Amino acid sequence: MMFAQLAKVLLVQACEEHDPDHKFILRYERELPHHERSGPKGNTATKDPACAGEALVIERAEHISDRLIQKHPTLTSAFAILRIKTPVTLLIGCALVGGFLADPIGPAGQINLLNFPLLTLLIWNAVVYVGLLYNMIVPRPSRDRSQPGLPGLVEWILGLGVKGRLSRLQSDRAQSSDEQQWIAMSLATYTARLLHSGRELLITHARSLLHVAAAALAIGVIAGLYLRGFSFLYKAGWDSTFVKAEGVHTFLSVLFAPASWLLRTPMPGVEAIADLQGAARANAAIWIHFWAMTTILFIVLPRTLLATAAWMRKARLAADVQLSSNEPYFRRLLNPYRGKGLLVEVLPYSHRVKEADDRFLAFLSDAFGVLADIHVGNSVQYGDRHSHVPADSDRGFCVVVVFNVAQAPEETHSEFLEELKATIRGRGRPNMLLVLLDCEAYAQIDHEKRLRERCQAWTTLAKECGLQAMKYRDPSGPPDGELQALPDYLWPGDFRGAQ
Repeated sequence: MMFAQLAKVLLVQACEEHDPDHKFILRYERELPHHERSGPKGNTATKDPACAGEALVIERAEHISDRLIQKHPTLTSAFAILRIKTPVTLLIGCALVGGFLADPIGPAGQINLLNFPLLTLLIWNAVVYVGLLYNMIVPRPSRDRSQPGLPGLVEWILGLGVKGRLSRLQSDRAQSSDEQQWIAMSLATYTARLLHSGRELLITHARSLLHVAAAALAIGVIAGLYLRGFSFLYKAGWDSTFVKAEGVHTFLSVLFAPASWLLRTPMPGVEAIADLQGAARANAAIWIHFWAMTTILFIVLPRTLLATAAWMRKARLAADVQLSSNEPYFRRLLNPYRGKGLLVEVLPYSHRVKEADDRFLAFLSDAFGVLADIHVGNSVQYGDRHSHVPADSDRGFCVVVVFNVAQAPEETHSEFLEELKATIRGRGRPNMLLVLLDCEAYAQIDHEKRLRERCQAWTTLAKECGLQAMKYRDPSGPPDGELQALPDYLWPGDFRGAQ
């Protein structure tokens, strides 16, 4: 998915979620035209179901977003970030000119070998390289994403540019019409999601520009040094309160070793370095050559390579933005393309689940897909340890065990779960097990404390079996929270059959 396509998908999602009563986007407007419903571009038969579903979501978003923009031109501001063109040539030009004008030697024409501005530039770039290496070594989840730095700065600048277009709508929200309120809320939600979804893309793009600017700045400084060297006489020297000539020689030998080898120019000895102490009086040509080559080796080349790598990664990210398919909104849109070849066997344990329970069946359909074969089995009798696993071995399956939270968890329940796990593991296929805790009994009597205690007891029992129990019909949970959290509760965690 392209980044521009993601923007349209997220805009339509925000507009639909803030219009649950179909006041501004009518029901028929949320559907594709009849000739497009068979599949995107008529090629769904040759595509993977998941790819076909994503293509349909994209095509649907493009279709609805075109209608929305025609009816509500204000929504065109949502795509402002897509129209931002980075003036790369101007950025490089400014960095080159800035480096050229930043005379590192000054009008006196004296180079202090221990206090040369290029040394500060080298140290700064070394700090940047260490930071990049740290980001590569330290796993991403262990770092605090909210920490200040480049990511926060990039998001703030880009967010300010997009959200600035919303200020006029949001400032008079109290006096605005329902339509303006809907547009303002939709754009605000869309902006937050777009910046979150495109975070890595935007940060990678910013990093590539910073690397290019750093390389151009260094080139400008070197060019300025050589051009001024034709018109002015630069002299070199050094002074120090604590360091002697031997220490200065060692420091410069290490710093300029690569440049000395490439230039085939030997490093001056200790005696020559000692003669340079005090007022600058020796010709600085050799030191300018050393500094220029060192700057090219440790600033220009690495920064150019980093900029190229970042630019290539940015191109890959822009061409393959991933859809957040775990969100309930996208699960429902992709339902017609999910669950093919999957058998879902529902086992109520000493509990009754009606096949006519529309809400429960709708939940399973949203969770596993319309194409999944969902079967609600008979209630498992208390103390029964038979596996009750489907006999069909040619299809992947998911066993959904439903426990009534009103019942107290006992050892016989854990024995039943262990038996199920052993049977599923023995099938040798990517099959799954899901433990659901039906909270409806306590939800009806509004006994929150008792519900919390009983759910904790069931959760503990499931953990002892190496499973996670998911609360269903939990009145304290957010809407659609069960759907969004479901992949984390599947055992052994393989959700390929439900995609």
